[in-house]
Amino acid sequence: MIKWKSPPLTAWLSTVLALSFTSALAQELYEDEERPVVDGTQMPEELFQRYSTYREPSQILMAPEIKPYRVQLPATVAPPPQYDPRAVGTPAPAVMPIGYVDGVPQAIFERAPWHRLSDGSRVKRIELHSPNATALRAIMTDLGVLELRVYDPVSKSVFGPYRHPILNEDGTWWSTIIFGDTIGLEFYLPPGYDTPPKVLPRLVGAFYCYADFYGSDFYPQSGDCYTDLTCHPAWANSIEGRAIGHLTGTTGCTGALINRTGSDFSPIMLTARHCITNQAEANGVVVIWFYESQTCNGKNPPNINTLPRNDGALLLKTDIESEWTLMGLYDPPGSGNYVGWDPNYWSNGGGATGISHPALLPKRIQFGTKTVDSNCLGAGSFYTQWTTGRVTGGSSGSPVYDASRRVRGTLSCATDTDGDGTGGPCATDGWYGRFDIGFPELRWYLSEPANPTFVNRAVSGDPGNDGDSERGTSANPFNTVYEGTFCVPTNGTVRIVPGNYNERFRVWRPMRLERSGTSGIVRIGAP
Repeated sequence: MIKWKSPPLTAWLSTVLALSFTSALAQELYEDEERPVVDGTQMPEELFQRYSTYREPSQILMAPEIKPYRVQLPATVAPPPQYDPRAVGTPAPAVMPIGYVDGVPQAIFERAPWHRLSDGSRVKRIELHSPNATALRAIMTDLGVLELRVYDPVSKSVFGPYRHPILNEDGTWWSTIIFGDTIGLEFYLPPGYDTPPKVLPRLVGAFYCYADFYGSDFYPQSGDCYTDLTCHPAWANSIEGRAIGHLTGTTGCTGALINRTGSDFSPIMLTARHCITNQAEANGVVVIWFYESQTCNGKNPPNINTLPRNDGALLLKTDIESEWTLMGLYDPPGSGNYVGWDPNYWSNGGGATGISHPALLPKRIQFGTKTVDSNCLGAGSFYTQWTTGRVTGGSSGSPVYDASRRVRGTLSCATDTDGDGTGGPCATDGWYGRFDIGFPELRWYLSEPANPTFVNRAVSGDPGNDGDSERGTSANPFNTVYEGTFCVPTNGTVRIVPGNYNERFRVWRPMRLERSGTSGIVRIGAP
């Protein structure tokens, strides 16, 4: 029997279900046999509606009539270009810097007034404004018992409510991103508190964005080096096109939802390792879905603040030898499309297609050929030559598809054509981290999800999640429950060795959490 208490989430597994289970030893690496091949798929509409629609920015503020407490932040300043002529013509990461962390005035939260509503609840609204900012994120401590809604004062889009966010090691977390020079924060205290609680959040900093997210320098698009995906309906309206997400963290990248075993939908995304290297970066990632032109070469892309998004992810696996990262989204994905993959060797001469957000633009497409095996960022890569379309900073982490529309790699590098140390602009090639090299580590989440999935906090696990000593099997368990929830098949069982698991998370896929063994207590929750 499992009893849940929230907040914080705590579970006591104090009785036993007498089940016998024999775990086979983990399967050895594939030798000469063909590795499994998985096609792309779309989540059934019923499931997508059940799990995903509330991720749209359709929330409303609790007290929109209340005048916000306005705070002037320092102006956002874009750094001057840094050129290194020695780098021209060499491969470089196709990643795009978008902003920087800086301070905010002290005691913002404390100075903003509370407003009591008719039901006894309280609200305070704060708007942070930075001249010249193209987007803003607030950095704060834990919310405690409060709810937070983040909004755009211009489009009136509202995201949230956020409760009990997963914190970084320093005790802070990053709000979702609002594109524009002002971000709105509405804090809500439910009824039942005579006075505000003693533990309240503090605004400790902000992420100031200077990047041109709307790509105004690249319009009109007709005839430029970046080919609009919308001009190719067979791809734009496909699983492979709709699975692509625009990743914003401290840099701009691209990622895609990746399929598992055909009909089991776990919210797992692929991207490049240099885009998401550690858990702090995964915590802060925001995935924007369906950022694409409305018409072929259209000059008016949608307002990004009105598009579905996901906030934060768990780092599942990262492989330095292939420059791959898998991460699990904290919430149901805003897209119900999952790309297929082929982990076998990709022969030279095969047709290649890439879809990405170069220069943070709406989705673009590239067509070309896989030519040779190469190396980039110390990882094995497939080298592609583009004949139509180009890549640049912001394209990193995007998948390359073979002629059967299966993923073969994630973009790591492109030729540095202007000497600024990043790929592009208008790079005619791309180095894609090889899936066939990364598969032995990544496969435990993709093709061989253990059921039951075993968890034991006492195991050391894989340092930085790079390795395959955590597989979810009884011989090689995960060391956190949350990792196990992404691995286990839908309606499967996560079997947990008794102990204290200092974790805070939400489970939204159907599964069973069960104590391993015949005695002991499992406690899950932040201390």
